[in-house]
Amino acid sequence: MVALAFAQPSAQAVTFGTGLTDTEWRIEANPYYCRFYQPLPQYGSAVFFHEAGETLEFYLQSTRNLMAVGQAAITIQAPPWRSSALTTELGYVRVKDLAIPIRIETARAGRMMDELGRGMSPSLTRRSKYGDDTISLHISPVNFKQYYSDYLNCQTGLLPVNYRQIERTTLSFDAGGDQLSTRVRSQLDDIVTYLREDSLITAIYIDGHSDSAGNRYNNRRLSEQRAYRVTDYLVNAGVDAGMILTRYHGDRYPIATNETAAGRAKNRRVTVQFDRIEDDPNDPLLGLPDFEAP
Repeated sequence: MVALAFAQPSAQAVTFGTGLTDTEWRIEANPYYCRFYQPLPQYGSAVFFHEAGETLEFYLQSTRNLMAVGQAAITIQAPPWRSSALTTELGYVRVKDLAIPIRIETARAGRMMDELGRGMSPSLTRRSKYGDDTISLHISPVNFKQYYSDYLNCQTGLLPVNYRQIERTTLSFDAGGDQLSTRVRSQLDDIVTYLREDSLITAIYIDGHSDSAGNRYNNRRLSEQRAYRVTDYLVNAGVDAGMILTRYHGDRYPIATNETAAGRAKNRRVTVQFDRIEDDPNDPLLGLPDFEAP
Protein backbone atom coordinates (compact mmCIF):
# COMPACT_ATOMS: atom_id res chain seq x y z
CA MET A 1 0.00 0.00 0.00
CA VAL A 2 1.33 3.44 -0.95
CA ALA A 3 2.31 5.59 2.04
CA LEU A 4 0.12 8.65 1.69
CA ALA A 5 1.39 11.58 3.70
CA PHE A 6 -0.10 14.32 1.56
CA ALA A 7 -3.55 14.79 0.14
CA GLN A 8 -3.85 13.52 -3.42
CA PRO A 9 -4.53 16.40 -5.79
CA SER A 10 -6.63 14.17 -8.05
CA ALA A 11 -7.80 10.58 -8.39
CA GLN A 12 -4.98 9.94 -10.84
CA ALA A 13 -2.17 11.18 -8.59
CA VAL A 14 -0.18 8.59 -6.62
CA THR A 15 1.76 10.25 -3.82
CA PHE A 16 4.71 8.90 -1.83
CA GLY A 17 6.07 10.46 1.32
CA THR A 18 5.83 10.59 5.10
CA GLY A 19 4.04 12.75 7.64
CA LEU A 20 4.19 14.15 11.13
CA THR A 21 4.68 10.84 12.93
CA ASP A 22 6.61 8.59 10.56
CA THR A 23 9.31 10.82 9.05
CA GLU A 24 12.90 9.65 9.52
CA TRP A 25 16.18 11.37 8.77
CA ARG A 26 19.38 9.35 8.70
CA ILE A 27 23.02 10.27 8.17
CA GLU A 28 26.10 8.35 7.08
CA ALA A 29 29.18 10.35 8.03
CA ASN A 30 32.86 9.71 7.33
CA PRO A 31 35.81 11.69 5.93
CA TYR A 32 34.98 10.53 2.39
CA TYR A 33 31.34 11.56 2.11
CA CYS A 34 28.21 12.71 3.95
CA ARG A 35 24.93 11.06 3.06
CA PHE A 36 21.94 12.78 4.66
CA TYR A 37 18.71 11.11 3.64
CA GLN A 38 15.03 10.45 4.24
CA PRO A 39 13.53 7.01 3.51
CA LEU A 40 10.44 7.19 1.29
CA PRO A 41 8.34 4.13 2.13
CA GLN A 42 7.79 1.77 -0.80
CA TYR A 43 9.85 3.98 -3.13
CA GLY A 44 13.43 4.47 -1.94
CA SER A 45 15.31 7.36 -0.36
CA ALA A 46 15.67 11.10 -0.92
CA VAL A 47 19.40 11.72 -0.51
CA PHE A 48 21.48 14.86 0.01
CA PHE A 49 25.03 13.78 -0.81
CA HIS A 50 28.32 15.61 -0.33
CA GLU A 51 31.51 13.83 -1.37
CA ALA A 52 34.98 15.02 -0.33
CA GLY A 53 36.38 17.40 -2.94
CA GLU A 54 32.96 17.89 -4.55
CA THR A 55 29.87 20.00 -3.88
CA LEU A 56 26.47 19.07 -2.50
CA GLU A 57 23.99 17.31 -4.74
CA PHE A 58 20.65 15.58 -4.34
CA TYR A 59 19.67 12.21 -5.75
CA LEU A 60 16.74 9.85 -5.58
CA GLN A 61 17.70 6.28 -4.67
CA SER A 62 14.92 4.06 -5.96
CA THR A 63 13.97 0.53 -4.96
CA ARG A 64 11.27 0.61 -7.64
CA ASN A 65 11.18 3.68 -9.84
CA LEU A 66 7.64 4.37 -11.03
CA MET A 67 8.42 7.54 -12.97
CA ALA A 68 8.61 7.49 -16.76
CA VAL A 69 11.82 8.56 -18.46
CA GLY A 70 11.63 12.25 -19.23
CA GLN A 71 11.45 15.48 -17.25
CA ALA A 72 10.20 15.62 -13.64
CA ALA A 73 9.00 18.89 -12.14
CA ILE A 74 10.73 20.14 -8.99
CA THR A 75 8.56 22.23 -6.70
CA ILE A 76 8.67 23.55 -3.16
CA GLN A 77 5.31 22.96 -1.52
CA ALA A 78 3.77 23.41 1.89
CA PRO A 79 3.05 20.25 3.86
CA PRO A 80 -0.62 19.77 4.80
CA TRP A 81 -0.19 21.56 8.12
CA ARG A 82 1.04 24.68 6.27
CA SER A 83 -1.43 24.76 3.42
CA SER A 84 -1.39 28.57 3.19
CA ALA A 85 2.24 28.75 2.00
CA LEU A 86 2.86 29.40 -1.69
CA THR A 87 4.26 26.77 -4.07
CA THR A 88 7.58 27.60 -5.75
CA GLU A 89 8.75 26.01 -9.00
CA LEU A 90 12.41 25.02 -9.41
CA GLY A 91 12.23 23.83 -13.00
CA TYR A 92 12.72 20.31 -14.28
CA VAL A 93 15.18 17.45 -13.88
CA ARG A 94 15.84 14.48 -16.12
CA VAL A 95 14.49 11.08 -15.07
CA LYS A 96 16.55 8.05 -16.16
CA ASP A 97 15.66 4.38 -16.07
CA LEU A 98 18.31 3.60 -13.45
CA ALA A 99 18.52 2.68 -9.77
CA ILE A 100 19.29 6.38 -9.23
CA PRO A 101 16.79 7.90 -11.64
CA ILE A 102 17.18 11.54 -10.57
CA ARG A 103 20.17 13.75 -9.74
CA ILE A 104 19.92 17.44 -8.91
CA GLU A 105 22.90 19.78 -9.03
CA THR A 106 24.36 21.89 -6.23
CA ALA A 107 22.36 25.11 -6.61
CA ARG A 108 18.93 23.52 -6.52
CA ALA A 109 19.98 20.86 -3.99
CA GLY A 110 21.06 23.67 -1.67
CA ARG A 111 17.78 25.46 -2.25
CA MET A 112 15.89 22.27 -1.35
CA MET A 113 17.85 22.03 1.90
CA ASP A 114 17.15 25.68 2.71
CA GLU A 115 13.43 25.17 2.15
CA LEU A 116 13.37 22.09 4.39
CA GLY A 117 14.89 24.27 7.09
CA ARG A 118 11.99 26.68 6.60
CA GLY A 119 9.48 23.89 7.09
CA MET A 120 8.65 23.44 3.40
CA SER A 121 8.50 20.24 1.35
CA PRO A 122 10.56 19.74 -1.85
CA SER A 123 8.58 17.60 -4.29
CA LEU A 124 9.23 15.71 -7.53
CA THR A 125 6.40 15.01 -9.97
CA ARG A 126 6.38 12.99 -13.19
CA ARG A 127 4.03 10.85 -15.24
CA SER A 128 3.97 7.17 -14.30
CA LYS A 129 5.97 4.74 -16.44
CA TYR A 130 3.04 2.32 -16.39
CA GLY A 131 0.12 4.55 -17.40
CA ASP A 132 -1.27 8.05 -17.29
CA ASP A 133 -1.16 8.44 -13.51
CA THR A 134 1.03 11.11 -11.95
CA ILE A 135 3.75 10.02 -9.51
CA SER A 136 4.52 12.60 -6.83
CA LEU A 137 7.29 12.31 -4.23
CA HIS A 138 7.35 14.61 -1.20
CA ILE A 139 10.28 15.12 1.17
CA SER A 140 9.00 15.93 4.64
CA PRO A 141 10.57 18.75 6.71
CA VAL A 142 9.66 17.01 9.99
CA ASN A 143 12.74 16.73 12.26
CA PHE A 144 15.01 18.18 9.54
CA LYS A 145 16.57 20.81 11.81
CA GLN A 146 17.24 18.19 14.49
CA TYR A 147 19.66 16.35 12.21
CA TYR A 148 20.92 19.19 10.02
CA SER A 149 23.67 20.08 12.50
CA ASP A 150 24.97 16.50 12.22
CA TYR A 151 25.21 16.96 8.47
CA LEU A 152 27.11 20.24 8.91
CA ASN A 153 29.56 18.56 11.29
CA CYS A 154 30.16 15.82 8.75
CA GLN A 155 30.67 18.38 6.00
CA THR A 156 33.31 20.15 8.09
CA GLY A 157 35.24 16.91 8.52
CA LEU A 158 35.42 15.94 4.85
CA LEU A 159 38.81 15.44 3.22
CA PRO A 160 39.89 18.20 0.83
CA VAL A 161 39.97 15.76 -2.11
CA ASN A 162 38.56 12.39 -3.06
CA TYR A 163 40.46 9.43 -4.46
CA ARG A 164 39.37 10.01 -8.05
CA GLN A 165 40.86 13.50 -7.91
CA ILE A 166 44.31 12.34 -6.79
CA GLU A 167 44.70 8.83 -8.23
CA ARG A 168 46.63 10.32 -11.15
CA THR A 169 47.96 13.72 -10.16
CA THR A 170 50.05 15.85 -12.53
CA LEU A 171 52.44 18.41 -11.03
CA SER A 172 53.76 21.12 -13.34
CA PHE A 173 57.22 22.76 -13.36
CA ASP A 174 58.78 25.88 -14.81
CA ALA A 175 61.15 25.61 -17.78
CA GLY A 176 64.54 24.31 -16.65
CA GLY A 177 63.46 24.25 -13.00
CA ASP A 178 62.86 21.71 -10.28
CA GLN A 179 61.38 23.93 -7.57
CA LEU A 180 57.94 23.17 -6.20
CA SER A 181 55.53 26.01 -6.88
CA THR A 182 52.89 27.13 -4.39
CA ARG A 183 50.26 25.29 -6.45
CA VAL A 184 52.29 22.06 -6.48
CA ARG A 185 52.83 22.25 -2.72
CA SER A 186 49.10 22.68 -2.26
CA GLN A 187 48.43 19.63 -4.43
CA LEU A 188 50.93 17.59 -2.42
CA ASP A 189 49.45 18.77 0.88
CA ASP A 190 46.05 17.49 -0.25
CA ILE A 191 47.63 14.14 -1.16
CA VAL A 192 49.30 13.91 2.26
CA THR A 193 46.03 14.67 4.02
CA TYR A 194 44.27 11.99 2.01
CA LEU A 195 47.00 9.40 2.60
CA ARG A 196 46.79 9.88 6.35
CA GLU A 197 43.16 8.74 6.22
CA ASP A 198 43.13 5.99 3.58
CA SER A 199 44.90 2.87 4.88
CA LEU A 200 44.13 0.96 1.66
CA ILE A 201 46.82 2.82 -0.32
CA THR A 202 49.69 0.34 -0.67
CA ALA A 203 52.12 2.02 -3.09
CA ILE A 204 52.92 5.42 -4.58
CA TYR A 205 54.57 5.85 -8.00
CA ILE A 206 56.35 9.10 -8.74
CA ASP A 207 57.50 9.69 -12.33
CA GLY A 208 59.53 12.70 -13.45
CA HIS A 209 59.46 14.09 -17.01
CA SER A 210 60.89 16.99 -18.98
CA ASP A 211 60.29 18.75 -22.27
CA SER A 212 62.78 18.32 -25.14
CA ALA A 213 64.68 21.58 -24.64
CA GLY A 214 68.37 20.84 -24.01
CA ASN A 215 70.19 17.55 -24.49
CA ARG A 216 68.83 14.17 -23.43
CA TYR A 217 71.31 13.68 -20.59
CA ASN A 218 70.45 17.01 -18.95
CA ASN A 219 66.75 16.38 -19.45
CA ARG A 220 67.01 13.04 -17.70
CA ARG A 221 68.86 14.61 -14.75
CA LEU A 222 66.28 17.40 -14.58
CA SER A 223 63.40 14.90 -14.52
CA GLU A 224 65.25 13.04 -11.74
CA GLN A 225 65.60 16.21 -9.68
CA ARG A 226 61.91 16.98 -10.11
CA ALA A 227 60.84 13.48 -9.11
CA TYR A 228 62.97 13.51 -5.97
CA ARG A 229 61.77 16.98 -5.00
CA VAL A 230 58.28 15.50 -4.88
CA THR A 231 59.43 12.35 -3.10
CA ASP A 232 61.31 14.33 -0.46
CA TYR A 233 58.31 16.59 0.13
CA LEU A 234 56.02 13.62 0.78
CA VAL A 235 58.53 11.85 3.03
CA ASN A 236 59.20 15.01 5.02
CA ALA A 237 55.42 15.32 5.50
CA GLY A 238 55.29 11.88 7.07
CA VAL A 239 54.56 9.55 4.15
CA ASP A 240 56.27 6.17 4.50
CA ALA A 241 59.26 6.18 2.15
CA GLY A 242 58.92 2.42 1.76
CA MET A 243 55.65 2.97 -0.11
CA ILE A 244 57.24 5.18 -2.75
CA LEU A 245 58.81 4.13 -6.04
CA THR A 246 60.56 7.09 -7.72
CA ARG A 247 61.35 7.00 -11.43
CA TYR A 248 62.48 9.54 -14.04
CA HIS A 249 62.32 9.50 -17.82
CA GLY A 250 63.69 12.73 -19.26
CA ASP A 251 61.87 13.69 -22.46
CA ARG A 252 61.05 10.12 -23.56
CA TYR A 253 57.30 10.25 -22.87
CA PRO A 254 55.79 13.57 -23.99
CA ILE A 255 52.04 14.03 -23.61
CA ALA A 256 51.95 17.03 -25.94
CA THR A 257 53.97 18.46 -28.80
CA ASN A 258 57.34 20.00 -27.93
CA GLU A 259 56.98 22.37 -30.88
CA THR A 260 54.92 24.89 -28.90
CA ALA A 261 55.35 26.63 -25.55
CA ALA A 262 52.01 25.27 -24.36
CA GLY A 263 52.99 21.72 -25.31
CA ARG A 264 56.37 21.96 -23.61
CA ALA A 265 54.68 23.27 -20.44
CA LYS A 266 52.51 20.13 -20.33
CA ASN A 267 55.56 17.89 -20.70
CA ARG A 268 57.42 19.47 -17.76
CA ARG A 269 55.73 17.39 -15.12
CA VAL A 270 55.83 14.84 -12.33
CA THR A 271 52.97 12.36 -12.06
CA VAL A 272 51.88 10.75 -8.79
CA GLN A 273 49.87 7.52 -8.95
CA PHE A 274 48.73 4.94 -6.42
CA ASP A 275 48.03 1.29 -5.85
CA ARG A 276 44.96 0.77 -3.70
CA ILE A 277 43.36 -2.41 -2.36
CA GLU A 278 40.10 -2.82 -4.27
CA ASP A 279 38.46 -5.87 -2.68
CA ASP A 280 38.37 -4.93 1.00
CA PRO A 281 34.78 -5.41 2.25
CA ASN A 282 35.30 -2.58 4.74
CA ASP A 283 36.37 -0.08 2.09
CA PRO A 284 34.36 3.10 2.79
CA LEU A 285 34.47 4.01 -0.91
CA LEU A 286 32.16 1.08 -1.59
CA GLY A 287 29.45 3.27 -0.11
CA LEU A 288 29.67 5.80 -2.95
CA PRO A 289 26.59 5.87 -5.18
CA ASP A 290 26.72 4.18 -8.58
CA PHE A 291 24.93 6.59 -10.86
CA GLU A 292 25.04 4.26 -13.85
CA ALA A 293 23.72 1.05 -12.27
CA PRO A 294 20.52 -0.19 -13.95
